[in-house]
Amino acid sequence: MGAYVGGAYACGASLDDLAQEWCSTSFLRTVRTLLPTFPWSGWTSGGEVVRTLRRTFGEKTFRDLERPFAALATDLESGAPYAITDGSLVDAVRASLSVPGLFTPVWLNDHLLIDGGVSDPLPIDVVRAMGADVVIAVDVLVDPGEVHMSGLPYLGTKDRRLNIAKTTRPDEASVRKYHPSVFAVLFQMSTVFQRRLCDVVLASSPPDVRLRPDFTPDPPTYSHLGCGIDAGVAAAERALPAIRRAIAAAS
Repeated sequence: MGAYVGGAYACGASLDDLAQEWCSTSFLRTVRTLLPTFPWSGWTSGGEVVRTLRRTFGEKTFRDLERPFAALATDLESGAPYAITDGSLVDAVRASLSVPGLFTPVWLNDHLLIDGGVSDPLPIDVVRAMGADVVIAVDVLVDPGEVHMSGLPYLGTKDRRLNIAKTTRPDEASVRKYHPSVFAVLFQMSTVFQRRLCDVVLASSPPDVRLRPDFTPDPPTYSHLGCGIDAGVAAAERALPAIRRAIAAAS
């Protein structure tokens, strides 16, 4: 999403149109976007996503941009961050949003690329290398403790024989335990990894201003934007004094 919004802003696309595009997302549209594909290197080929990107970017390339921009991906073979700064915007953003397991990786410039957040969830170093005087970082990663984990009731080992429960009533010691799904485990694993990696980045190369939108009242999902836009606006408004101070100090 960072590459999508950043690319749209850099090429002068209407942010109101961008918001309308994503606010119109529905469950059925999400299902069409995530239709399974073959080969099995990702759940979906991302074809529907590419069509959405073409509506925003058309045939624009990095040479057409009004502002400097880089789409960050991860080289799957080396594990290193890979900043895309030339070629088609659609191809660059598609590579950057290739969430492992969900979208198939993309071959671009002889690199096999996946989501940039895998290797650098807050690429402060990339924009500094591009010459930025002031870095305003938007940290949208959630803390693992904020994720609501749930699953099938845990019945305890005493009441289980060959994975068949003798009773459907959990004992008192197991009342808070549950069996999470494999998807819940993988999602939480990614949340833990990215949050810890992001904290290392912040400690070693802090931005001038850091925005952290509060999504807890209504977390955004693929099929429901939730409070995402409003949370971002509120976070930016809270940070305005710090942003103005940072710009004044760099002037």
